[in-house]
Amino acid sequence: DAYQARDQVAVVTFAGEGADVVLPPTDSVSLAARHLKDLPTGDRTPLPDGLTAAREVLDRADPDAGVVLVVTDGRANTADGSPVEATRRAARRLGEVADRTVVVDAGDEGRAGLLDVVAEETAASVVPLDALTADRVDAVADER
Repeated sequence: DAYQARDQVAVVTFAGEGADVVLPPTDSVSLAARHLKDLPTGDRTPLPDGLTAAREVLDRADPDAGVVLVVTDGRANTADGSPVEATRRAARRLGEVADRTVVVDAGDEGRAGLLDVVAEETAASVVPLDALTADRVDAVADER
């Protein structure tokens, strides 16, 4: 649908020491799909940095409507000060610019860590990874 509507997609990863915009906004859906297949996992999780980078991408792109898909296990084990408060602040700021947010629960044990904090601050829908479908993302995007 993004291709047909000429929507732009971007990919931000957050692992290790920070967040990286690995794909700036583009209308190349196939390029975005390739980046999604190679998402880093199993490292430290700077969740606040990822949320902040997503907000910065939206700020620069200035879209008519911004839909953010956050894929996380809900753990934030790196942040200056309290990871909980840093995540809350970053999520609140993201929620100010994103029209809709979907939090994808990629954790092994159901909702864990800071998923609820991110969902609350961004007014996000939470979807388990194994229930994520294009139709579910479209339904959220269409709410805009």
